[in-house]
Amino acid sequence: MTTTATEVASALVLLALAYRSGLPTTGVLEAVAAESPETVARDLRQVAAALHWGASDQEAWSSVGPVWEPAGRAVTLAQLAGLAPGPLLLKAADDLAADRLERIDVATAKVGVRLVAPLGLVLLPAFCLTTVVPLVVALARAVLG
Repeated sequence: MTTTATEVASALVLLALAYRSGLPTTGVLEAVAAESPETVARDLRQVAAALHWGASDQEAWSSVGPVWEPAGRAVTLAQLAGLAPGPLLLKAADDLAADRLERIDVATAKVGVRLVAPLGLVLLPAFCLTTVVPLVVALARAVLG
């Protein structure tokens, strides 16, 4: 079972809050993993173990899949710049949520487009048979009769 973008966004908010405690990255990851769903906890523990054993931030975060890329990018950037990673993690969580909402908007637009063809195929003949044909027949009778 893989971690979803929604779960990652929630975990990023928790990570941002946990970084305020002053714990090192591995401590933050383990603390959030202890309170997270199993898929998220598994990924965070894997990152913590990789960091504990000397992997770089980029290597550790890339080991858990592309869904965690915003987290890895935020933590790596914060450490390179000497900043607290909390605000960057919150921004990454917002970006994931916005991306999810954008995909929902695109999907609903596609549904609307897909509904037009069947409705057109059903309603256009019905309109012709109930409106246009009787009008043509009535006009033909008036002109010819």
